[in-house]
This record gives sequence, C-alpha cells and structure tokens, in this order.
Amino acid sequence: MVIYWFIGAFFLAEAIKEGIFVYSKRRLPGFQLLFGLGELLLFLLFSIIGVWGWRNSCIFPAAFLLWNLAGAWYALVRKRRKKAGIGRAVLRLLVLAFCLLPVVLFPPMKPVPASGSYACETASYVWTDETREESFQNDGSFRQVAVQFWYPATEKEEKFPLVVFSHGAFGYRMSNYSTYMELASNGYVVCSVEHPYHAIFSELEDGQIIMADKNFINDVFRVNEEGMPEEEVFALNRPWINLRTEDMNFVLDRIEEECGRETADLPFRLADTQRTGLMGHSLGGAAAVTVGRETPGIKAVIDLDGTMLGEELDYTDGKYLMNTEPYPVPLLCIDTTGHYEEGLKYGDQYVNHVILAEAEEAKEIHFDDAEHMNFTDLPLFSPPLAGLLGTGKRDARECIMTMNRVVLEYFDYYLKEKGELSLQEVY
Repeated sequence: MVIYWFIGAFFLAEAIKEGIFVYSKRRLPGFQLLFGLGELLLFLLFSIIGVWGWRNSCIFPAAFLLWNLAGAWYALVRKRRKKAGIGRAVLRLLVLAFCLLPVVLFPPMKPVPASGSYACETASYVWTDETREESFQNDGSFRQVAVQFWYPATEKEEKFPLVVFSHGAFGYRMSNYSTYMELASNGYVVCSVEHPYHAIFSELEDGQIIMADKNFINDVFRVNEEGMPEEEVFALNRPWINLRTEDMNFVLDRIEEECGRETADLPFRLADTQRTGLMGHSLGGAAAVTVGRETPGIKAVIDLDGTMLGEELDYTDGKYLMNTEPYPVPLLCIDTTGHYEEGLKYGDQYVNHVILAEAEEAKEIHFDDAEHMNFTDLPLFSPPLAGLLGTGKRDARECIMTMNRVVLEYFDYYLKEKGELSLQEVY
C-alpha cells in the first residue's frame, strides 16, 4: 500500500533530519521549517488527490507535522538556535513512531463500492433477553445483545428480505460491513448481531464497553493449537455454540415482534421475515448453520469458513457423532482452499462434509490463495492485524468483493427467486 511507503519515507526523512542536527550540534529552525512545510504539503497533496482515503488515525501524523512547523516557526521568530543531542533526537523519533502506529495498524482505505441502486441507512439497538441471565457475570443481570441494521433508503411501501449475520470469535458487528452494504444497496434488510464477551468489544445499553472475555480468548487459541484432545475441544465449544444460537434466536424473535408493531421503526417496516436468510463467519457461521436447521422459516444459510460445530452431537469412543438428519435449508459453504483440503483428510470425521453430503440442497465453494480473515473486512481495515490472524496471498479487496458478489447471487436466488445460480466450485 502507498501509505506504508509514505510512512517509511516519512520516518526515514525525519531520522536523516535529526541526524543532520546532531552532526551540526544545532537545530536549524529555517531548515526545519522548510523541511516540515514540504512534508505537510506532500501529506495534504496525497490526501486530496486520493492516493489514500482519510481516516481518524491520520490525525496523529498530521498533528506531528503541525507541531514540527510550530516549533520551527517559534524558534525562527525568536531567533533561538537550540542545541541538538542524541537524546532529543531519539525522543522526537519515538514520538513520531507513536504518532505513526495508528496509521500502520489502521491505514486509510478506499471503501468497497456497493453495486446496488439503493442508498443505505443504518440503525442500532441493544436488546435485553429477560429469559437468560448473563453467563459471564455473577450479578444476576440479564443477557444483552447489540444489533445494527443496514437497509435501503426508500419512500415507497416496499418489503425486502431479511439477512441476519453473526461475526466470528473476536469479531464485532462491523466485521463484514462491505457485505452488509452490498446486500442493503441491492434491496435487503441486514441485521448484524454482536455477541458480548465473544466480540472484541461491545457497547451495551448503559454505554458500558464490554471487552472479549479473557477465558474465551485463551480457550479459542488453545482449541486452534495442535494436540488438544478432541473430547476437550468438543466440551469447550458446546457453550460457545449454545450462546450464539440463543442470541440469534432471541434476535429473530425480537425482529418478528418489532415488525408486528404499528409504530415500528423503519428497519422493521421494511423487513419481510417470511424471506429470512442467515449467514456468519467462522464461529458465527457455525451458529448460523445450527439456527438454520432448528428455526422454522429460514430460507437459506451461508457459512463463511466456519466448521459446523453445532452439527457435532457428541464425541465418544474416539469418534464424533454427527447429525445425519438431512439439512432442510439451502446451504452454501464458502471456504478457503486450505480449509477445504484439510477437511478432506478427515473424511467422515469432518462435520462439514457429512452435513453437506446429507443436505437436501447444499453447495461448497472455495477460494484459492485466501485465508480465514479474507472473508471479512479486517484485511482492508487493518492489514497488520488481519495478517496475524490469517490472510492469504490473494488481493484482499478483490477477494471480499468476489465473495460479496457470490453472497448476493445466492440470496437473490433463494430469497428473491430471481436470477440464476451459476456458482463456480473454485474462485
């Protein structure tokens, strides 16, 4: 990305400048002013012509540049020639590194364009399930679930299919923002469910920010390590799936309830709950598959690179017992090629293959040179963080746009009964 070249050149230029000052044993305010002005103009030029899109993280390097200019101007006007030393130079470079870190982690990006004709609006809610106590607390409080909707902006009396999304472990409601926008712009009401204590963070009704539970984080990493006994893996993922499916069923029931109100908010006046699809990434995909089987009225399900843990009924005598009842809803499994090939090694002990083989109507496709996080927006939002969690060699922007096109085609076919289903096996 161009921004990383700029950051590297920016830091190197500042290091050279500080080296010149140390060598001359004096800070040269005139030189510093011209140098800083050139850096600021270049920074503004790159922002204006669209080399990168603006993001709040850009405030920090911009503030450093202004601080540089202000200091040089003050020294020049007052005719002060401060001594330069290694300590001061190192301190200034450390401050610069601190200012650049947010841009390194969250670089500016150009938004993924939505292909539909509708402008999109959004609305957020925090709902309390008074039938469940919060399992992550011991204070008797009820479970709260945060949701956010994206829906078409329209003045007509229209109804649109509903798609409910569940994020993966350590994800959050915005994990697949480009997917929501693609669907909403093409005439869907999209609800993203945020699972508190499973999400990296979640803001609840009282404004309290809930971070991901430490034990949950540790257990997820342990499960993904090789050598963990399968019976322990099975025991750990049971409460994860139960929590997710209960959250999703609660949200589905609440949406149905809100849609029945005469004074319903706009998302609910537009949503057609008789045409509901589910999807999710990773653990969220597993939850979507389970809810799709158990909840009447679901018309189609998409699992984004998730192992269908809820379809594993037991682990005994060294083997998994799978749910062999034919999956009743059209099901699309979108995997990385690596995930697909890894599953082939386990044969009838890999749950996805068992469920897909027994399903009434199912299809599996996979993406070459992609990894787990390529099915979210994280590689666009934060390439370094996505790289730590797993991204492939494939261009992240092209990959998510292709996936979004596949998702739209699938839901159009099953929720709107339009178009043809011409999915490739490999993308």
